[in-house]
Amino acid sequence: MMTEYLLVTLAVLTAATLIQHLGLAEAVAQVLSKVASCPQCLTFWSVLAVLVCMRCSPVGAALLSILAAYCSNWLLLLLLVLQRLFTRLYDYERKESEGHARGSDRTIE
Repeated sequence: MMTEYLLVTLAVLTAATLIQHLGLAEAVAQVLSKVASCPQCLTFWSVLAVLVCMRCSPVGAALLSILAAYCSNWLLLLLLVLQRLFTRLYDYERKESEGHARGSDRTIE
């Protein structure tokens, strides 16, 4: 059992070193940065990867990934609405507290 882990470790070590040496790591990083900047793309590929690792059927994994990417639009919309609501409430509270602070600084002449 330990021999298997040692062989896998050596194989991954060799592969990772070759990938870095040949410049493939930078190319992969550029592609991943493009995917990471798009919520739908990141959701699609993340869900697909997880479902494939869970041994879901390829067609089922693809369909669920597409559905998840679509739903990510609605989740993003909800998050933006909540962010706007929070910003409004925070601005209102900040203005209220500044108004009370200014009022307490006044002196009676």
